[in-house]
Amino acid sequence: MRRPGDGDSHLALAERIRAAAPDAALRSSFIVGFPGETEDDAEELAGFLSAIRLDWAGFFPFSPEEGTPAADLPGKVPAAEAAERVRRLEGLQERITAERNGAQVGREAEVLVDLVEDGTPVGRSYREAPEIDGMILLDRGRAGEWVQARITGSYGSDTVAEVLA
Repeated sequence: MRRPGDGDSHLALAERIRAAAPDAALRSSFIVGFPGETEDDAEELAGFLSAIRLDWAGFFPFSPEEGTPAADLPGKVPAAEAAERVRRLEGLQERITAERNGAQVGREAEVLVDLVEDGTPVGRSYREAPEIDGMILLDRGRAGEWVQARITGSYGSDTVAEVLA
């Protein structure tokens, strides 16, 4: 995909970010099944995910787009194989995200209440991108309101929090 750098340089960048801003949330997206990708490449990505410990990550199977250089590359990965790799990598990342969210328990966060769903206020802090990452389930709040909350629990990609004051 002609992206600069490699796993080691991206890992070093993440380490520099976390050293400068320990509360930084890191996310990325990955295309899986790019032409020429091998099972060893997928395993290398799994090792990278285990090392970098991103807060959030998305995985998408390669889809050729007409007119792009990648559309005609040899070594196409069968769709079922790419889908299986996506499933495995998502499972790994779900465990990492759950651990990263679990580390948030006890911390305070400024939360924007996005909506109230079935009586439960649902929001996000600086850590959660809207409609992409997990959400924070609150004990109270109105849509559009900023609240200060303490994270009291985590459930996979979501956290639960109590509004302070």
